[in-house]
Amino acid sequence: MLILAALAATLSATPAPALADLSARLDEHPALAALAVEAEARRLEGRSRLGLPNPSIALGVNNVPVNDPFQFDEYLPSSKSVTVTQALPSRGLRQARTAADEARAYIALTMMGMRRDQLEAALHVSLREIDAADTIEQLVARQLAVYDDLAEVLESAAATGESRFAALADIDAERAAADTTAADAARMAAQARSRLESLVGAVDTAPRLETIEPPMSDEPLRFHAVALAEAQARAAEAGVEIRERDFDLGYEVSVSYFQRESGAMFEGDDWVSARVGVSIPLWSRWNQQPALEAARRDADAAALRTADARRNALDEYRAATAAFASALRSRTALEDRIAALEALSDAAQREYEAGSGDLRPVLEARANALEVRVRVLQLQLQADRAAARMHALTLD
Repeated sequence: MLILAALAATLSATPAPALADLSARLDEHPALAALAVEAEARRLEGRSRLGLPNPSIALGVNNVPVNDPFQFDEYLPSSKSVTVTQALPSRGLRQARTAADEARAYIALTMMGMRRDQLEAALHVSLREIDAADTIEQLVARQLAVYDDLAEVLESAAATGESRFAALADIDAERAAADTTAADAARMAAQARSRLESLVGAVDTAPRLETIEPPMSDEPLRFHAVALAEAQARAAEAGVEIRERDFDLGYEVSVSYFQRESGAMFEGDDWVSARVGVSIPLWSRWNQQPALEAARRDADAAALRTADARRNALDEYRAATAAFASALRSRTALEDRIAALEALSDAAQREYEAGSGDLRPVLEARANALEVRVRVLQLQLQADRAAARMHALTLD
């Protein structure tokens, strides 16, 4: 019956989705969607900059008597008028403003690429933590079973008159440490599953991910933070272009139509007037020039922030690389320790089977080997987190 129940549970279990499928779900993350919408909004705003401002229409009465303002046939210049005015800002200025909005759209797209890689790194780390926590809990369960066997051996020896109370106290301390490790693994798994759900939605069975490899490329390193700072610097340069174009001449065209009525001494012919106006940067010393200098300072600051971003990103990448290398080096040393403990356990087992020893050295070596295996997994997880951090920093 137990076999049939296990088989039924296996058949009913939801298969784990492929890693590529989970990665594709990240494209639907609200953070990415918001940045995509923001980029589109900036593009549309830039397109609107090319249009002319709305014309204005003015209605009026002109040159009418004060005592009878609705009398239009007493004086020759009396008229009703309609005036249409159209402002014509510099096309270069409008194009500069469009370019600035395009630069802001590119900033949003750059942020989206950076956020996408950060989410991808978080996804991989979550899967690794879930897998590592499961393995750690299994190793701790085996470790506790070995401690139980070792406690039985020591209690049997104590029953024969040998003093084993100190050793039994040490086993209780080791049990407590192992239980703490298992509790930490369970907490890590719960947090990783919650993070996984926030990233890609509900996942019944998480796919296994053995390791996370660091970026491998012969190309020079390119960092997301630097790309973002460069995009912001281009937007600042576009702001300089706008301020330079503020010196351009602006034009205004207006046409007026005057409707007149005939009087006793004159014909009521209608009149038409037209005019062209030009805005001259007469007060540029106090208006456009300070704004241009401020925009240039903003561009200089953006260039300096780009240099700072490059330094900080390289420092973070080097720190992650050092953490990765350190974890792998420590893991290798502990793997050699595991091999030595297993050899010691095998030798003690042979002595016990030959009748020249007891089980305590065998069980102690096994328990120590299991404890070191847990530590090896923890170090591998540290290396995986460092590798994920490297991926999140760089443009793959």
